[in-house]
Amino acid sequence: MHELTTPAQYFLDLLGIFGFALSGAHLGVRKDFNLFGTLVLAEAAGLGGGLLRDLVLDVPSIAFTDPGYPLAPLAAALIAYLSGPLHRQPYLFDVLDAVGLGLFSVTGTIKGLQHGMAAVPSAALGVITAMGGGILASAVAKELPALLRWDSDLYAVPAITGAGAASALHAAGALNVATAIGAALTAFTFRLLALHFQWRPRRSATWQAKSSQLPPLPDADAALLTSSSRPAFADTMRLSISSVPSSRIAQQRGPAPLAETTRLRDLSLPSSPTVQPREPAPLEETTRQVQSPLARTSPPGPVDPRLSMGLRHAKSPRTQQAGGHETPGREPA
Repeated sequence: MHELTTPAQYFLDLLGIFGFALSGAHLGVRKDFNLFGTLVLAEAAGLGGGLLRDLVLDVPSIAFTDPGYPLAPLAAALIAYLSGPLHRQPYLFDVLDAVGLGLFSVTGTIKGLQHGMAAVPSAALGVITAMGGGILASAVAKELPALLRWDSDLYAVPAITGAGAASALHAAGALNVATAIGAALTAFTFRLLALHFQWRPRRSATWQAKSSQLPPLPDADAALLTSSSRPAFADTMRLSISSVPSSRIAQQRGPAPLAETTRLRDLSLPSSPTVQPREPAPLEETTRQVQSPLARTSPPGPVDPRLSMGLRHAKSPRTQQAGGHETPGREPA
């Protein structure tokens, strides 16, 4: 164990931090973060696992005492942010992430052994160190970690392999710089093989059954639809749906939501100007509009003589003086 306290462990730590930080910076660029946001993701991915490890060990974090530890993520963030052609090779970031995974799974285990922990807890600490940075960076970027997704390649198993190999070597008394690098290479190779052959964990039996009607959670669906270097989950679902006949989709489609129905109904209605409220017409105008149809409907012809006599009688002075009735016993002169 004394050979691992030399600058070799320091170099392995910086190399693992740089690999994780470059992977986190690549995530920040894909999310279209600014330079500071990309730097935050690089620092979280590179130093997050080491911070969790030091919290478990209850020791001061070396990231705040050695300037080399925060400078490595800074360099990785600048390289990822300023280099456009680098992001055209997404497989390169997977390789660098696998480098950090293999190195941190071994160095985290070794540090636990150096602080007096047993073999199994030390291996668990190595796994936490290897996966903590990626989980923290994904949480900051609001993306579901690859560790938890069923459609992602094996991630935790290579870390467990590297940490378990380091603990086994320590139990056998053969843990040194060469064997520690060999354990890290084993985890690194395992991760690359999983990426190449797309080794993935089995899905839950509930989802494997064709008759399963269990609906997924909205948050899980939204996180799974994020873009990644591998074919997106949304593209896979789109291709699956496009292969189904349209008649079958129409039969399986349920009633449209109320909001969608209202929107379609509003779109189908013709656009018409807003009807302004009309003020009530004056009394004279209303009377004229009522009398005008009557005048138009009365047929022309001779005036009734009795009607004309009644009009002359109503206009006579005696009738007006008598309140509209002629005084009896008096004849007109």
